[in-house]
Amino acid sequence: MLMPQEGNEIFFSNKSCSFITFKNYFLFTFFMEYDNASWPELDAFISDLGIKKPYLRIWKTMESTPITTASIDALVNQGLVVVTHPLGLFSGKILLGKLEDGKIVLKQGLSPYERDKTLFHELAHLHHPVLLCSGDSYGYFSEKEQAQREAIAEWLGRTARANPELLRHAIHRFELKPQIYDLASYSAFKDDSRAASCSSGEPYSLFMD
Repeated sequence: MLMPQEGNEIFFSNKSCSFITFKNYFLFTFFMEYDNASWPELDAFISDLGIKKPYLRIWKTMESTPITTASIDALVNQGLVVVTHPLGLFSGKILLGKLEDGKIVLKQGLSPYERDKTLFHELAHLHHPVLLCSGDSYGYFSEKEQAQREAIAEWLGRTARANPELLRHAIHRFELKPQIYDLASYSAFKDDSRAASCSSGEPYSLFMD
């Protein structure tokens, strides 16, 4: 999600659905709770959406330009940073002003899995600008279209987070503390002395929801 700032910045959240314009501020909020959907529910929704709307540009983009370690490096090299802050309702947001001022803001106090899931949700938005819900040529998407883009970003984010290489790379590049809580995070950080384990039992299962 995004917080409005002076200029032509955009504010996105992974939860609501309203558009407000005042002066040069643009506020989008998405109260669609796709971040709380179970993986089977989310996966079924995306599969059904692909059948009903095969013409959406994102399907081809997902295949041709997936999230990679190189794309994460590109965002970091452009100045993107990750910070934490009390966000109330929201688990994460994107602040976009000048390119060098870009931030992903994660809610303080998230569980390790929720922190990483939210990070990758926001990375999916940034990697695929069509998912930023910045609107058509007039600046608007319908509520349904916004919700669909949020769901796709959530699906892409969870899929990428489950890749140990991508998880390890993102956590290290954004200078976050490694946390072990499931199979993907165990595979990513089992040899990292800085990693904190959130479970005393093994083997770990894979968290997707």
